[in-house]
Amino acid sequence: MSSPARVAYVIDSLEQGGAERQLVELVNGLDRARFAPSLVLGSRKHHAAFVLRDCPVTVLDAAVLPLPGSVARLAEALRALQPDIVQGFKSWENTTARLAGARIGARVVGSVRRPRIPADELLAEALTHRHADVVIVNSVGIRDELVARAGVPSSLVEVVESGVDLARFSPLDDDARARRRAELGWTGAHTLLHPGRISPEKNQLAVVRAVSLLARRGALPDDFRLVLAGRDTLLAYGRIVRAAIALGGVGRWVTLAGAVSDIERWTPAADAVLLPSRFEGLSSASVEALACGVPALVSRAANADAVVVDGVEGLVAEAHDPAPIADLLARFIALPADARRAMGLRGRVHAERRFAVQRMIERTQNVYARLLASPPRNAGTRG
Repeated sequence: MSSPARVAYVIDSLEQGGAERQLVELVNGLDRARFAPSLVLGSRKHHAAFVLRDCPVTVLDAAVLPLPGSVARLAEALRALQPDIVQGFKSWENTTARLAGARIGARVVGSVRRPRIPADELLAEALTHRHADVVIVNSVGIRDELVARAGVPSSLVEVVESGVDLARFSPLDDDARARRRAELGWTGAHTLLHPGRISPEKNQLAVVRAVSLLARRGALPDDFRLVLAGRDTLLAYGRIVRAAIALGGVGRWVTLAGAVSDIERWTPAADAVLLPSRFEGLSSASVEALACGVPALVSRAANADAVVVDGVEGLVAEAHDPAPIADLLARFIALPADARRAMGLRGRVHAERRFAVQRMIERTQNVYARLLASPPRNAGTRG
């Protein structure tokens, strides 16, 4: 029996986030008879944010950047691991992993997970995609952007949609849900959870302004609560959001919960998950909401892959500005409880059919198997 192929994953840290969660789900779910994973981290920061199963970790204690010194440092770490496949996750780690993986002669898998790729990263894609054997994306929108804006051949890009652990993210029965809400201090019937880092992309400022619009109209029920659950890494934007809450007089309705390490406990207790982003790839938060049997309220920009059909698994706002978001919230508030429950049930069925994490893992493993069956494109040497 042949030994399993070695796969080395490269990412800056395991800070809480959708890409990090998908990486951990992939690592933990790999068929160990076929693939032996290892992880190279740039930083020890947030190393304990997720639990890895049977996966050795190398920490560089240095930023993973596409600079000569960083590429050489990563290549040295990879040589010690002797991987058959190197896969980078997220922005500059992706570029650096391509260069280092090509240097040691491994098969290289790129991974691009964000739309509206910044100009500098787009240039890096244009210059380095030739070092990748395949580029995995989780959204057709990202695929189309790479092809149109970075000149990446469509034949090089593989769409593998994100997956969700349907056991971890699952609905609660009525009694369990009541207990969970009591633990979280949530009362009433209109508690919305907005998961995601506090950032312009996630659009919390527009959401706060939308709540202010409804408050001025007298259209917010007393039991309305909006919980913003996410780390604040862009402190200036976070201060603006807090100022908008204070100036709009909506502090009684809006709570900033900070980073949440156990979001799988929070999501099924919410009445809906709100994701009115300015742009998204395939949103893990939306998929997790569906898995938990909770309606997803999304902007059109956050729904490029049609995760939510308006009125079926949730509601879709035509735009991500305050007025359309206010209309979205008003539509949710007006929904009868049985309509929301039906949306949640349909969402769970949709998640089971389309987004089971094993489906993502199997499709990724199929990509690896196809690469291993052919000679590597890269001309580097091991040693």
